Amino acid sequence: MKTLVAGQNILQELRSCFNKLSPARIDQLIEEIQKTKRVFCVGAGRSRIMLNAFCMRLNQLGLESYVAGNIPCPPVRSGDLVIAASGSGTTPSVTVILKRAKEAGARVALLTASAASNLADVVDLVVNIQAPNGLINNTEKRESQQIMRTLFEQVCFILEEAIIAVLSADIPPEEIAARHTNLE
Repeated sequence: MKTLVAGQNILQELRSCFNKLSPARIDQLIEEIQKTKRVFCVGAGRSRIMLNAFCMRLNQLGLESYVAGNIPCPPVRSGDLVIAASGSGTTPSVTVILKRAKEAGARVALLTASAASNLADVVDLVVNIQAPNGLINNTEKRESQQIMRTLFEQVCFILEEAIIAVLSADIPPEEIAARHTNLE
């Protein structure tokens, strides 16, 4: 029973965070994806795992997409879009990559739980995910029942899936399925 209650509490946290997202910012991100030639996804740890799934779906929709640091991954250039996820907005490896992407002329979007990211001069679009972390704060109380940045990562995944649902609405399912790997 404890597990079911925990699951229901997690779903409530997700709904609460999802309801705080900016529809305008999400629409901007979708427009950026639709007008770019290539998408590069950047993240570290579990955020990167969520972006791997997103990148796979983008490819299945027919968009040329890569996870930065994977093999293969061509160089980023002007006209490309880089989408990063960093709960803190200060992940060192993500910060360095975004600065390089900007220098190369790419557009940069950031999914973050931190309104005070040090990337303001690099990022073209910020989607703020108001997901409190599960670390104990100064009052010795967790802000989320889940550990660390789990809530942020979950909201990223659901948001990315919602974006895929919007982008795929006019693509025949057979066309998407034809791009699915057959080497599993």
